[in-house]
Amino acid sequence: MTGEEWVAMTQPRMSADPRDRMGVYKHIAQVPDRHRLSSYAAEYEGRDVWAEYVSDEIPDDRSERFIEDTERIERRWKSHMDGRGRHHALATPADVEQWAAWLVDEFSLGHAYDPYWCRLEEFYTYLQWHTDHPHVYNPALMAAAEYPAAGRIWDEKTRALKWVVSNE
Repeated sequence: MTGEEWVAMTQPRMSADPRDRMGVYKHIAQVPDRHRLSSYAAEYEGRDVWAEYVSDEIPDDRSERFIEDTERIERRWKSHMDGRGRHHALATPADVEQWAAWLVDEFSLGHAYDPYWCRLEEFYTYLQWHTDHPHVYNPALMAAAEYPAAGRIWDEKTRALKWVVSNE
């Protein structure tokens, strides 16, 4: 049995469409004002949510390269969000798209996806699934569904992963 055959047999198949991985809100305009991340700015002021994510989700036994990449992504994401006037845990899909556009210009598509997109998507997925955070939507998924640069990185992700079902 080849590796691809094993993956096909053992891994759940997932849609390549980011909308299929979102909850009820597929577009930022559908999110009620009270649930938009911008409404939580006061609660997040001075809070290092990325450090919480790393502490909770990144095992200590990860490679030195993985840790260095994660720290570099953290610095760049926080700097980007500071430049946008928002806390790093409270992005809009437009914030993600602007960062994705920079990634696509700065790096190969593969490097924009892994490690940069991977870590950002994981960060917002972490926030969605932890009850001490009010995140009811993932701005990275919304950006992938509606903007070109984030969409290109998403396409790279689904191309690279064997367990994704093509939408064609």
